[in-house]
Amino acid sequence: MNRNVVIAGQAGFSFGGFLFGQMARFGYNLFVARVLGADALGMYAIAFAVIQIAEVLAVAGLDSGILRFINVYSDDPGRQKKIIGSAVKTGLFFSCSVALLLLLFSGKISMVFNNSRLLQLMICCYAAAIPFNVVTLLFGHAIQGFQKLPPKIIATQVIAPLLLLLLTILFRYTAGHDAALLFPFVFAAIGSFFWIYPYLSKISGVVATDIFRARTDRVLLAYALPFMGVSLLSMMTHWLDIIMLGMLTDVATVGIYHPAARTAGLIRSVLLAFSGIAAPMIAELHAGSQNEEIGRIYRMVTRWIVVVIMPPVLFFMLFPELVLGLFGVRFAAGSTALMLLTASSFLLVCFGLSSTVLAMTGYSRLSFLNALAAFALQVALNFALIPRMGINGAALATLLVFLILSALRIFQIHHLLKISPFGKELLKPFASAVFTAVLLVAVRPWLLSLPLFTALSVGAVLSTGIYMALLLFLKLEQEEREIILKALPFINRKHGR
Repeated sequence: MNRNVVIAGQAGFSFGGFLFGQMARFGYNLFVARVLGADALGMYAIAFAVIQIAEVLAVAGLDSGILRFINVYSDDPGRQKKIIGSAVKTGLFFSCSVALLLLLFSGKISMVFNNSRLLQLMICCYAAAIPFNVVTLLFGHAIQGFQKLPPKIIATQVIAPLLLLLLTILFRYTAGHDAALLFPFVFAAIGSFFWIYPYLSKISGVVATDIFRARTDRVLLAYALPFMGVSLLSMMTHWLDIIMLGMLTDVATVGIYHPAARTAGLIRSVLLAFSGIAAPMIAELHAGSQNEEIGRIYRMVTRWIVVVIMPPVLFFMLFPELVLGLFGVRFAAGSTALMLLTASSFLLVCFGLSSTVLAMTGYSRLSFLNALAAFALQVALNFALIPRMGINGAALATLLVFLILSALRIFQIHHLLKISPFGKELLKPFASAVFTAVLLVAVRPWLLSLPLFTALSVGAVLSTGIYMALLLFLKLEQEEREIILKALPFINRKHGR
C-alpha cells in the first residue's frame, strides 16, 4: 500500500485517539480544578510527574528497542517473538523494582515539595500502577512494530484516561475528596492492561509462556539502555517546570500553572499521532539505506503536522484568557504562561519528528546528548527565571529550551542524513495562518464581550474555518489530493478514473 495512505490513515486514527485522550485528561484537570481546588490539582501534577519519570526508568528504552528490532527481524517471526518476550519480562522486572523504591522513599519525596501526607499517599497509590502501565506500553509498542497502531492508542489514549476521569467523579461523590485523588489512577492502569493483553497474542503470536521463559536479550538491552537515558531526560525536561515550581513555590502555584501546561500539551498529540506510525517505517527504510524516501516522508509529515496544529495554536495564543476561564477565574493568571507554552509546543510538534528520525536511524547516543544538554539548560533557566517571574519564568524557560533543541536537531539531521523538514509546500499553511491571525485579532474585542462558552465556541469555529478556507483557496498538494481520492473512491468514479 502507498506509504502516504498508510501514514495518513494510521495517523488519522492515532490523532483521533490522542485527541480523545488529551480531552479526557483535560476534563480530568478541569474537574479537579473546579471541584477539588488548585491545591489538589497541584498535588496531582507533582505526583503524576514523579510517576511519569519513574515509568521511564522502568521501561528502560525497551519500547524503542521493540519498534526497531521487530522491523530489523521482519523476516524471522521466531526472533521477533523472542525480542518481545525478553522486552516484556525485563520491563516487568524493572517496573516492580521501581515501584518498590517509590514506596520506600515516598515520604522523602513528599518532603521535597510540601511534606504533605496526602501527597505521600498519592505517590504510593500511583506507584502500584507502574507495572501495569509499563507492560501495557510494551505490549502497545510490540503491536505497533507490526504497523498496527489502534490497540495501543485505544488502551493508552481512550481507556486509561476515560477510566481515570469517570472513576474520579465516581469516587468523589461516593468516597470523598481524598479517595478521588488516590485510587482512580491505579484502577485505570489495570483496566487498560486487561484490555490490550489479548491483542498481543493475536497480532504477534506471543503468549504468556513466551514472556516468562524468555531470556535477557543483550543486543536489545544494549540498544535500549541509551534510549532510557534519552527518554528519562526528555520526560524530566517535560515535567521539570512542574517539579521546580513545586520545589521553589507551592502546590497552589503548581495548580495554577498546570492547566496552562496541559492545555498547550493538547497540541503535542498531533506529533505523537504521526510519529507513532512513521517510526517503524523510517526504521525499515533506514535498514534498506533509503535515505531519500526517509527525507520525503520527513518533509511530508512535517507539513501535515503544521497544517493540523495551526488552528489550535492561533486560538490558544490569541485567546488564552478564554481557554483558561474554563477552569475558573483564579486560573486566568496563567494566560501569559499559556501563550509561551503554546509557542513551545508549536516548536516541539513542528520539528519533533527529527527526534524520531534520529532514534530510528541508529543515532541513540546523539539523541542522549541532545536530551542531556536540553535538561541541563532547562534546570539553569528555571533556577534563574522562576524566582523572578514565577509561572511565566517556567514557561519562558521551556520555550527557550525547545527553540534551541529544535534548531540543533534540524542541523544534525541535515548534516548526518542530508535531509531537511523544510520545503516550499510549508509556505501555504504559514501564509494561511498569518492571514487567519490578522482576522482573529480584528474580531478579538467582539469575542471577549460574549459569554464564556459562546466565545469559546465561536472562536474555535472561526480559527478553524478561516484557516481551512484559506488553505483550500491556496490549493492542496499532490499527496493530499491522492489521499482524498483514495479515501473517497466515489470522486474517482465521478471523474472517470
